[in-house]
Amino acid sequence: MHLLGLAAPMRRPIPVWLFGASFLAILAASPLFAQSAKGASTKEVRECPPQGDATKASLKHLNEERARLDDVTDDDVDDSVTMEEICEPGDDSLRWQAGQGVEITAYVVEVHDGGPASSNCHSSRPEDHDTILELAPDAGGVDRSHRFYAVVTPQWRHAVATDHLDWSTGGLRAHYIQRWVTIRGWLLYDPEAEKSSLHTAQLMGPSVSRMSAWEIHPVTALELEDDVLDQQALFYAKSNTSSSAP
Repeated sequence: MHLLGLAAPMRRPIPVWLFGASFLAILAASPLFAQSAKGASTKEVRECPPQGDATKASLKHLNEERARLDDVTDDDVDDSVTMEEICEPGDDSLRWQAGQGVEITAYVVEVHDGGPASSNCHSSRPEDHDTILELAPDAGGVDRSHRFYAVVTPQWRHAVATDHLDWSTGGLRAHYIQRWVTIRGWLLYDPEAEKSSLHTAQLMGPSVSRMSAWEIHPVTALELEDDVLDQQALFYAKSNTSSSAP
């Protein structure tokens, strides 16, 4: 039975604070908020551009070269860039041309995380970092000032993951450290490394931590060489041949 003229009961307005609490609950459940809540900055959450967070034009260009994703073909490879030539002493800043494709065989002495840098927008996440392979001409205990750098970038790490290859720092370390490898990639000269490189440093000392400011950056292919003794013999055979040439 309906009673005409009877007013409907009034609904109480929902408090404003309840809307705010609901919104925060939804936001907290989102992936973006979850990353921020763990201490990641806005810079880390967004994708880092090829030029990184560099402000100088020269460094922006260098980071773009580091981030390149085009593959190195056989026609791109400069055969004059060998481990023997890399080890030649003296100022090597003008020895080669940056951006040239190269392929060398060397011994992997160490593999480590490159850490935050302008090229990765100073991210603290390891998956955003370069992985550095420290290379030597032989398996002897070569000190760091006689090592050559090859760099695996996060761009290439992501690219090869589609082929089920693990180029994470841990994966590369587990598979390649203290083994002979053939490495292909793009040759890059890092002016920021001149003072810490044996071939270009003005003063020798603890700050000299690598052989050359040249590096393979980025690495585009890695191939494990199973016969270590043959590879070492091959290096010394080439070295003796080049040293005895007129």
